[in-house]
Amino acid sequence: MKTNYKNTENKFEVKDNITLMTVLKKNGSEITAKIDTTDLDKVKNAGVWFAEWNKDSNSYTIQNISTTAVNKKSKPLKQSLQNFVMDANSNTPIIHINKDTLDNRKSNLTLFDRKEKNEIEKLDNNTIAILLKDRNGNVTSKALISAEDLNNVVTNEYTWVNHKVKGEPCVIANTPNGRIHLDTVIMGTSEGEKIHHINLNPLDNRRENLEIKSEPIEF
Repeated sequence: MKTNYKNTENKFEVKDNITLMTVLKKNGSEITAKIDTTDLDKVKNAGVWFAEWNKDSNSYTIQNISTTAVNKKSKPLKQSLQNFVMDANSNTPIIHINKDTLDNRKSNLTLFDRKEKNEIEKLDNNTIAILLKDRNGNVTSKALISAEDLNNVVTNEYTWVNHKVKGEPCVIANTPNGRIHLDTVIMGTSEGEKIHHINLNPLDNRRENLEIKSEPIEF
């Protein structure tokens, strides 16, 4: 008889401040997650937890069908362990700081603010990569800039995201004054000018890859 992974009781092993909880995947195999021992009773009382593959994070996350809360359709609410231990709305993106989605200790969790300043990676002395995240806080792509532009474009004023215009990707930030493009902030343009990416990669916004061209005048 096939085991119902959503109804099988979880196992818990307390190791001082950390508790290991064993849950089942859809195929019936076990997987282990971490929680704070201070959250043990709360997690146990919420019912059975199980693991499901999350395509956004490309990893397993721990889920539960609530016995008390309901969704907008008045059906039992499906909730994730990270949101549950953080007392966050089920739609609020939670970031796992160490990238391990099975580590649900509070010290490893933080609420994702879409308006946060972008994280960066230094690729070399001349090139910086701006990490572009989706609405769930997952890094989806990286925009390259010249190191000299770092302090001008990676600020609390802008949150850069990947966007598409007519199917073509670009890097934009939404501001109180409207949407702005990363290449425009870097190069600056006047009326009748546009920015051309020399290698045709719209995510490569290094100065050496950008040139200003005049748009053709229409008669």
